[in-house]
Amino acid sequence: MKQIKHKQGDTLLLTCTWTDPNGLVVDLTNYTITSKVKVVAGTLFEDTLTTDITSPASGIFILSATATDTALWPVTSGQYGRMFCDVQFSKDSVVVSTETFEIVVLLDITT
Repeated sequence: MKQIKHKQGDTLLLTCTWTDPNGLVVDLTNYTITSKVKVVAGTLFEDTLTTDITSPASGIFILSATATDTALWPVTSGQYGRMFCDVQFSKDSVVVSTETFEIVVLLDITT
């Protein structure tokens, strides 16, 4: 499982490109993208990420969360506070989700 490390209280901006299993870019025209982060062990927590398709034909989109939002994300400590995320693409009646990945939330020292 892939991991992304992120400092608690920092703005999250992830620029992503959706590709098919053959590595070809998927045209995102007329797609809706949604994404959530969720903690499943310890304190239950869930947050919705903002999604923005920036270049549909190139399959490029951005996942984001404000610094105010990520300030509420629990710091990962062992098995507790582990935050998982996926991205869901929908068009017409077809729904496809990415593999789940982990966001490791680190304590921000300089606040």
